[in-house]
Amino acid sequence: MARTPNEIKFIDGSRETLKLAVRITNLWFVGTPNKSEQAEMVIVDSDGDEIHAICKPNQLKSWKIDLKENCTYVMHNFKVMKNDGQFRVCEHQYKLVFTGVTVVRQSNLDHLPFKEFKFFEFSNVIVGNFEAGLLVDIIGVVDEAFRFRYLDEASFDTLRSRKFTTFRLKPIIIKGCISFKG
Repeated sequence: MARTPNEIKFIDGSRETLKLAVRITNLWFVGTPNKSEQAEMVIVDSDGDEIHAICKPNQLKSWKIDLKENCTYVMHNFKVMKNDGQFRVCEHQYKLVFTGVTVVRQSNLDHLPFKEFKFFEFSNVIVGNFEAGLLVDIIGVVDEAFRFRYLDEASFDTLRSRKFTTFRLKPIIIKGCISFKG
């Protein structure tokens, strides 16, 4: 009998022989195409739980043509790692990394949800009610993009400085009209 798929919410780093039935809701490529490129994706299971998955350059050649956004797959065997990088694309505490024994098989799983946007209120940002480093969906129009350098205030050490790109956004105001007949 076929093994039941694991649920993303129960991934805790204790095992790597996972079987997941998922939809790729976001897929992007980082690096130089066909050289040092890796695929990064957000996958979602039937409960709507999300996790970040990475296909490193040494594995990408095997999977690049098969991985497509909004398609559904059964995936097996990953390296499970803490999701503790500078920026995170979803809230899950772990991320999955493809290995030499990862298996990906496209499958017709139409019941799996599509991407759900999780918008964040500007008012929460203003009052500091947010998780730093977690990327979220926003509604707005880029008004201006600029780069600046932040120096370590204690020593003004340029070696410890950081560069940031900041986007200034204008909120979109949608005005509508409701008409009634009668």
